[in-house]
Amino acid sequence: MKKIFTVIATLIFSLSYAQEENIVRNENKHEFRLDALEILAIPNLEINYEYILNKYSGAGIAASVSLDNDYKEYQAYSISPYYRQYFLNKKDFGARGMFVEGLLRFAGGEVETNDFNSPTPVNNTTNEGNWFDIGVGLVVGQKWVSDNGFVFEVSLGGGRYLLDESNNEGFFRGGVLIGYRFF
Repeated sequence: MKKIFTVIATLIFSLSYAQEENIVRNENKHEFRLDALEILAIPNLEINYEYILNKYSGAGIAASVSLDNDYKEYQAYSISPYYRQYFLNKKDFGARGMFVEGLLRFAGGEVETNDFNSPTPVNNTTNEGNWFDIGVGLVVGQKWVSDNGFVFEVSLGGGRYLLDESNNEGFFRGGVLIGYRFF
């Protein structure tokens, strides 16, 4: 009786293990996201691409373009390559959960300055020019990925410009991002 019970138990456990291996998981490595908060609040379009290196890390790039002329003095465009490290990740196919991101930012915009030494003090002239700066930053966030590939992310962070070419000493990075992970 013990031998029959042992054989049946072994069969049941081996079948249940075989079924576990047949579960289809989203192991895609390419992810595109759009910052919904920025496009609604600041008329700014930010598109993010991330390549999943493994279940604990990813590398990507974010490109941002201002859609409003009033915002171009702060930043007309930016390109930000980044690296992410994920923590508290309990899923096998990973690259989700809490993360810390280190980034570089290459940004530019327009600058307006008033010339108070103008010969006509009533009509102070405005000099317009362009600026370009490089910055480093840090972001903390949380990412959720559904089994079928939809991505929702909330993040907050910022950084500091290094070249002092702009009127801004620092920058903000973060938002509410929605996207999809595929191929």
